[in-house]
Amino acid sequence: MGILKSVSRKAWKWILIAAAVFAATRLYYVQEMMAALVLFAVLFSCIAAVLFLFFVLDRAGLAMLGFLELRAKEVLQHARGWRGFSDPR
Repeated sequence: MGILKSVSRKAWKWILIAAAVFAATRLYYVQEMMAALVLFAVLFSCIAAVLFLFFVLDRAGLAMLGFLELRAKEVLQHARGWRGFSDPR
């Protein structure tokens, strides 16, 4: 009986809350809702991951286009210079 008296009121409150949560999870409806929550969380996280992948690919594609544009301008400048050398004067 000494152990029960040494537990504070705050601890008893948390023990009762934990017992109520445990009892509530034993109900079928609560279990079903928790299963639905987990399924939707997994579904939405997969959708978010795919959208994030598309976003990253789009940003990488824009960066690559900018790089290719600069390289194409350099190639055109060199081609104009080479054409100037090959033109008969």
